[in-house]
Amino acid sequence: MSRARRFGLAAASVLLAALLLPPLPAAGAEQEHDPCARLNAGEVRYSVQKAKRVTFATAEKYGAAETRLTGCVFEDGGYVQEWQSWGFSGRNGFAPPGSMWENTLYSPTGSFSFTEALGRSNPGTELEYHELKPSSRWGGQHGETYNQYFEGEGGGADENLWRYMEQGLYEQAAVINWNRPPDMPTRQGASFAIFFHAGYAPTWGCISTDLATVTRLLRRAVPGDRIVMGTVEDVFTASSAASEAAAAAARAEEKAAAVEHRLETLTGTLTTLGVLAALGLLIRLALKRAGRRRTPRGSPPGAGTLAKTAASDRQAAARPRTHTGWSPPAEDPRLLDRTRDRPLESGREGKPREDVSSHNP
Repeated sequence: MSRARRFGLAAASVLLAALLLPPLPAAGAEQEHDPCARLNAGEVRYSVQKAKRVTFATAEKYGAAETRLTGCVFEDGGYVQEWQSWGFSGRNGFAPPGSMWENTLYSPTGSFSFTEALGRSNPGTELEYHELKPSSRWGGQHGETYNQYFEGEGGGADENLWRYMEQGLYEQAAVINWNRPPDMPTRQGASFAIFFHAGYAPTWGCISTDLATVTRLLRRAVPGDRIVMGTVEDVFTASSAASEAAAAAARAEEKAAAVEHRLETLTGTLTTLGVLAALGLLIRLALKRAGRRRTPRGSPPGAGTLAKTAASDRQAAARPRTHTGWSPPAEDPRLLDRTRDRPLESGREGKPREDVSSHNP
């Protein structure tokens, strides 16, 4: 393969790999990148009541179910980020303030506390924990058990917590105190069973993420920790210069990480292509060597070779010969006797020999 062709193939491979890579995140995205800094700057609309840990669940806009999750912990006089992940809210996104109701598929907007949790077994949380069993229910039927944990047969609207746990949703869950004490009095019909749970899919009103994130939150949670939920516009006020600088730094760091990941992916792709090209070259060389071994050097020429040789000999015989070397000079006939037995006598050169037989004695 020529050098120009190899260069063209390499360039095409680079272009193909670049096209297959995911695009970089757009600069200046609407999603909030550093809620902890905004909380320190006093730019959160809802009170967190001096909670040790605050979790943010924010969507870019109304109707968007994809939610960014950020965990903040209070240390040395301010909140700092502990972790960040992604999840989902209700299928219809977050409810505008005052619009939360049953079966709207909204998640509530506001600041709510964590005091209870439930699941298969206690992962080590300090929250009141309900270890689920087949009789575990969450009240959805209007009445005394509405939006509360209880055990029993339950009614048609009550949630069978055991069944949802077996489906992987309530393997671990923290109860978000929407429409229930201690955050507010319970209103019948204002929605129930709003949890922070596993499953990682749009919900009927809960916040859903991966099991590892839920377990991490529970292990560090204490009664009184809070979650702030809603769209970016509803949760945060106008940003100050300090928080805007912090957000810009967070966006730059995220973009740099995305570029680094992109380059690593591209490098891996090119390395793979190089290995494949080297293997192809080795295979071609092996095939050539195998072909040479099939035809021994001392084998007799074939009929085609003999025909070509005969034709070449005929052409050589037909060409006129030209003397190009030295050869001895031809003998002069004048120097020899006519009988070719002795040289001519000197002085008689050119004269006929006398016939002695005609002379008389």
